[in-house]
Amino acid sequence: MRSEISVLLYPGCIFFEVALAVEVLAPRYEVRYYSPDGANHLSSNGATIVAHGNYTDLEAAQSVALLVPGGDPGSILVPDNLARPCLTTAYERSALIAGICAGNLVIAASGLLRGRRGTHNYTPKYASAEQVETAAPYWDGMTYAHADLVHDGSIVTAMPWAYRKFASRLGHLLGVLSESEASALESYVVRRSINDA
Repeated sequence: MRSEISVLLYPGCIFFEVALAVEVLAPRYEVRYYSPDGANHLSSNGATIVAHGNYTDLEAAQSVALLVPGGDPGSILVPDNLARPCLTTAYERSALIAGICAGNLVIAASGLLRGRRGTHNYTPKYASAEQVETAAPYWDGMTYAHADLVHDGSIVTAMPWAYRKFASRLGHLLGVLSESEASALESYVVRRSINDA
C-alpha cells in the first residue's frame, strides 16, 4: 500500500485550494479524505468528495502529509477545536502539516503554529476588521511573515492565491517533483500565457 496523503475536509472548505497539490501528489501517494463525521463532502463547486473516514479515523492514519484547505472553519472547526486531535497526532508522527488560506487558522487553533513562522490572510490588508479581531487570539505565539508561503519545520502555511506555489512546494518536499519541476509548475501560467501586447 502506498503512503497516505490525508485531506481534512469540513463544511465550508474550498477543495479547489488544495486540488492542484492533490493532483501533483496522487501519482506517488494514496490520497484519502476525512470529514468530521465521515460523511461524504459536498464541495463548494457542487462536486461530492467521498470521505474515507472521520476525524477519529484520521488520528489513526499513517499520513506523510495532512492538507488543510481554506474556507469557513469558524462555524465548526475553530470554536470547538474539532481538528486539534488529528492535527496534533499527525504532527507528532512527523507528518508534514500544510494549510492554505483559512486552513492556516485551523492549524493555529490547534496550537501548532506557536513558536513558528507562518503566514495568513487575516490582516487588515486582506480581511474585515471583524475577521481580524476574531482570528487574532489564534495567532498568539506565531511570528507572522508577509509572504505567499512559509515553510517552517514540518509546517507549511500559504496564502489562498498561492495554490500553485503550495502545490509545487509540497511536491518538492515530498519527493514527487525535482527542484526544476517544482519551479516549472509554479511558473507555468506566466510562462504559457498568451501575451499579444
